[in-house]
Amino acid sequence: MKLAAFCCGLLLLGGGARAQEVAPDSVPSPDEFISLFSSYCLEKFPDDAAVFSAASDARLKVLSADEAKLFIRSKSGGQGWLIQGKGGRYVLTEELPPYHACTIRHAVLTPFSTESFNAAADRFVAAKGNRLVEGSATQRPMGDGVASAMSYRNEVNAKGVPTGEIFMFAVVGYPGPVTADDTQSKPFWEIRFSRVILRNAT
Repeated sequence: MKLAAFCCGLLLLGGGARAQEVAPDSVPSPDEFISLFSSYCLEKFPDDAAVFSAASDARLKVLSADEAKLFIRSKSGGQGWLIQGKGGRYVLTEELPPYHACTIRHAVLTPFSTESFNAAADRFVAAKGNRLVEGSATQRPMGDGVASAMSYRNEVNAKGVPTGEIFMFAVVGYPGPVTADDTQSKPFWEIRFSRVILRNAT
């Protein structure tokens, strides 16, 4: 992903605000984030029609094709929506197969711990009689001070056989931009949580 796309996407999440205004200075709560993820990505996904219907019923702002391209990488396309929550803006995306994914993104000044997100995913798969096992984790610089860290957890059934579902937690850190008066503003982070269904899932 190009750096320009990262920056444009964060402007959409932050509404064009300065980095200091992306989120409150206090440590944010992930509760709203997890609630939104549960509503769309756990309760509705992978039923694409159900996700689209729920977004329509909630009267979410539909992203334009150009805006959606900042977040959606699947060649099959998909749709994105902007959610105005109590804790700021979120972006919901639904990507169509073969990369079938439901993702919620949020920009914050203090990155979330994965603990609450993992707990929500654990409860969800446990209700199906399955469990999540740790997968790969990556960290890499993106240039210009931007860096990403991603961790993956794979769903397996009672026999330990992969179901083809993956939960991905990502944090992309951005250095604070220099303001007009030559002062360095605060760094900020994009938090991303995805549920992915692999094409060959059984």
